[in-house]
Amino acid sequence: MSGNVLFDIQGLKKNFGEVEVLKGIDLKIEKGEVVVVIGPSGSGKSTFIRCLNLLETPTDGKILFEGVDIMGKDTKANLHREKVGMVFQQFNLFNNLSVLDNITVSLKKVKKMPEAQAKEKALKLLDRVGLTDKADAYPSQLSGGQKQRIAIVRAMALDPDVMLFDEPTSALDPEMVGEVLKVIQELAEEGVTMVVVTHEMGFARKVGTRILFMDGGVIAEEGTPEQIFEHPQNERTQDFLSKVINVI
Repeated sequence: MSGNVLFDIQGLKKNFGEVEVLKGIDLKIEKGEVVVVIGPSGSGKSTFIRCLNLLETPTDGKILFEGVDIMGKDTKANLHREKVGMVFQQFNLFNNLSVLDNITVSLKKVKKMPEAQAKEKALKLLDRVGLTDKADAYPSQLSGGQKQRIAIVRAMALDPDVMLFDEPTSALDPEMVGEVLKVIQELAEEGVTMVVVTHEMGFARKVGTRILFMDGGVIAEEGTPEQIFEHPQNERTQDFLSKVINVI
């Protein structure tokens, strides 16, 4: 296996009761890749990405992360999540903490970083997304786009090896989508390894280095953006794309 492989996923399955949501996923994700996962609602995209962060416990299969089986008994989920940052649909900010405290709390508790150093790092990250002036604000005082940019900054503060995005723009008003996608695109251009579940086809085509089309709990097709969007081979991929964009 290549030394650049971050995730080596083998036969990944996930059941919820009698319902088999993931039916056997085999995939390798390498450092520097931007893997974009697309597909219809209910195809297993969010369940798949949540398994990578151990927010869902797989029913069967293996997930090797940096060569270590994270489904082993000795795996500590919290330590794994330090290396695998996650941004959710609904921001998941602490409403009782200021923006600055939302970012520094994990630096101080997880990384044991002194307060002054944590604050300095947080302010640099806020500057990077154009929100330094919101450091003392509370989540209730922010727009949806601002909340999501803060959520991205909070995840990036721990310097994860890979970032997971679970439909990061689905809860946003249309005019706020662009500001969040711009931040994610900038991270991609800096070489941050990412797995992104999204319905934004233009973004997927522009930023993804590899596209996975999921349907019915399996990866029905994968390839480069050009292969998937211009020359899809699978009928289900063709049908999905014909409904969401005018490329087929």
